[in-house]
Amino acid sequence: MCPVCRQRPAEVGVLCEECRDELSSPIKIMPEQIQLHGARPTMAALIDIWGRPHRLDPRTLVGRQVDGQGLAILEPSVSRHHAHLTLDNDEWTVRDLGSANGTFQDDKLIAAPMALHESDRVRFGHIAFYFVEDVARLPPPRLGRTMTATIRPTDRSAPGGSQTFPLPSGDEDRTDVGLPVMSFKMHEPTGGGGGLIEVDGKQVQLTTTQFELMALMIKRMAGELHQPELVRGFVRSSELIADLSWDTREPSENHVKQLVRRVRRALIKSEIGDLIESRHRFGYRLRAIPRE
Repeated sequence: MCPVCRQRPAEVGVLCEECRDELSSPIKIMPEQIQLHGARPTMAALIDIWGRPHRLDPRTLVGRQVDGQGLAILEPSVSRHHAHLTLDNDEWTVRDLGSANGTFQDDKLIAAPMALHESDRVRFGHIAFYFVEDVARLPPPRLGRTMTATIRPTDRSAPGGSQTFPLPSGDEDRTDVGLPVMSFKMHEPTGGGGGLIEVDGKQVQLTTTQFELMALMIKRMAGELHQPELVRGFVRSSELIADLSWDTREPSENHVKQLVRRVRRALIKSEIGDLIESRHRFGYRLRAIPRE
C-alpha cells in the first residue's frame, strides 16, 4: 500500500496516484534533476514525485548546488544552499537556510527548525517530497511508468485534416517556460461512442466521457494563455460533474478521480505520457500548451 495514505495501492514508484498528485507543481522537472550524494544513509528518506525514495544522511544539505554530500535539486526555485535536514536524538528536523523561495511543511512556511513526522510533505521552493522514517516499510516500487519525463516539447508540425484548438495571437509574449507545446487533434465520430485523440502523432482511443474531459481541458488551456502559468487552464471538479456525460445519475468527486485515473492510464499506455495535472483547490488541467 501507499506509505502516505495507507489506503491505496502503489502505482507510481511507491506512491498511489492521488498522493503523487499532491506533489505536483507548476514547475516541471526531469528525474535527472534530483541527485542524491550520500555517505552515511539512514533509514529515513524523501520520496519524490516519481515515487522514488532518496535516503538521508544524519545531516543532509538540500540545495541547487551541493558540493560533496547532500540532495541536489537542479531547479531555479531551489536556492544554492536551501535547507538542512538533521537527525538528532532520534528526531528529524528541517531548517531553512535563508532560501529565496522558502521551505514548507505541509504548505506552511517554515520560519524556525521544525520537527518532521511520518508522511509530512516537505517543499523546497516549488519542488515537494514526502518524508518517511523507515524505507524498510515501503512497498516494492511499481516500474514502467513514463510520468512527466515523457512530456517534452517537439518541433514536429501538426498534420492537417482534423479539429485543432487555435492559440491567441501574440504567443511570443507567453510565459510557458514550464509547460511543453504539443499538437492536439480530436477525431470524434458522428455516431458518438467516444473519440480518438492524436497528440504529437500518437493516438489514443477514449470513451465518450474521457474524450469530453480531454476536449474541455485542451480548450480551457488554449483559451487562457493570458493567465499566469501558475493558474492557467484549470477545470474544477464541479464543472466536470456538471458538464460531462456521466453513466451515473449522481456523479461525485470520486467519479471524477476515477475518470482522471483511467484517462491517465490510457495516455501512458499509448506512450503519450501523463498529461493531466491535479492541484488541490484548483482542479485539473492539461499539462501542455496546445500548439497553433
